[in-house]
Amino acid sequence: MKNNSLRLMQIFDEYERRFAKARFEKQFNVPTDLDQKQKILDGVKRMLCFDEKLVPTISNVNVQKQRDLGSYIEYQVTYQTWKDVYGSSTVMITKSNKPTPLVFIVCGHGNKGRLTESYTLMAHRLAKSGLSVIVPDNIGQGDREFMGHWNVVSPFNGGLTLQGLIVAETIALIRAAKVHPAFDGDNICACGNSGGGTLTLFLSALAPELKAISSSGYPSEFVGLLSKEKSHCACNLLNGCVYGPEMWEIFSLFAPKPLLLSQGWFDNLIPIEIAKRNARKVSQIYSSINAEQNFKFELTATKHPWAEEDRILISNFLCKAVNVEPCTDVDEQAIINMLGDGSITFPDSAVDVDRLVYNLTGIETPKNMKLQDIILPTYNGEAIDPSTIDCNFNGDDVMRIFAQMEYSLKTK
Repeated sequence: MKNNSLRLMQIFDEYERRFAKARFEKQFNVPTDLDQKQKILDGVKRMLCFDEKLVPTISNVNVQKQRDLGSYIEYQVTYQTWKDVYGSSTVMITKSNKPTPLVFIVCGHGNKGRLTESYTLMAHRLAKSGLSVIVPDNIGQGDREFMGHWNVVSPFNGGLTLQGLIVAETIALIRAAKVHPAFDGDNICACGNSGGGTLTLFLSALAPELKAISSSGYPSEFVGLLSKEKSHCACNLLNGCVYGPEMWEIFSLFAPKPLLLSQGWFDNLIPIEIAKRNARKVSQIYSSINAEQNFKFELTATKHPWAEEDRILISNFLCKAVNVEPCTDVDEQAIINMLGDGSITFPDSAVDVDRLVYNLTGIETPKNMKLQDIILPTYNGEAIDPSTIDCNFNGDDVMRIFAQMEYSLKTK
């Protein structure tokens, strides 16, 4: 047992050194010319295993519930993305005789998906300011929980990533909204926190349709996040991200358009010093192209989830980006009191992530397959024999943690 513990220490130490080596070897580039921007964009697609062919077409839109809330109407909507894949969104459309600006609120890991209170409060705040809003459930979250999310491995077995699928589906929604007659296609924005911060990071590179973005509770550095000795959600696993573009480089692709990065002082998931360093680098890129007025970094006296202070900051920023006066007398408790049940149901034919991946790739994933069966953890260049280590050290699935690290460190 003592030998097993020592070997476990040695393996962790080698992964630490591999992460440090990757950072040491990373070349500094200023992403302001077209060649560098293309290199970053290619790196983003690689870490997401993203291909334009993955982006589905939105079809079979169906309103399941609706409420007239005075100046806007709230809809609970279902639709199809890929074959037999059903999505769900809360849609709030401002009553107007002309197309209105639109904000996508992209969700993190709130326990009710799009119906999580903090996202819903943001949606109503924006709607009361005269903006239309779409709040989609990500794959495997909210009403789509049956699809699988946190521990799915089929995307990686099929040469994809879960985050790449989420990004592709969100891009499809943005493109559908851009041509919808209710929305002003030139004034579409997005905001997201935590897992939504991850999604807005990648939308900043892959969704040029967006006019402004607010990203919080995630912007920092891949090395710091993916070297954590913890089990990550599958949506946070990115192919070779440590050798790809860093977050500040990805956000820089959005310049010179309006970008807000924010962080809670008391957020215990994202180290504030790293969030500030990321923001400093993005700020310097904006300054280098004389667009410093379009970038903001703000610290709020909040924790990881959005609180009212965050919602006020972000909604004011987005309203300014689309030249709309923000509503200043929002009563959040009154909104909570009138929320109601927005949940919806799907047809029996709706498929899960495993079937989606099979339909896209033709690769079937065995039911009991684990991440470490797909991405083999290594030590000294050789696969680790699980019998030689304590695989459940401190209650953690150590082999999964090593597989996550191995995936982040992929070079091919």
